[in-house]
Amino acid sequence: MKNCLACGSTNLSDEAEYSSHEGYARFRDWEPGILQWKDLTLAPERCRICFDCGHLALFVGANGLAKLKAGRPKL
Repeated sequence: MKNCLACGSTNLSDEAEYSSHEGYARFRDWEPGILQWKDLTLAPERCRICFDCGHLALFVGANGLAKLKAGRPKL
């Protein structure tokens, strides 16, 4: 990411580790489970912060991104 998604500035921090208690993206009913459908939850692992507007950009880790790219399982 070269520019802030909110203001377009190039004045961004380096990538840093991101830790949050309940910050994640949830894709409902992603794959079948034993008794009901299971959700796919992806937690951000890295971030960058814009020094001009304070926007926080979050990035999912490689494993989560691979699951998302693979798409929903075929039934």
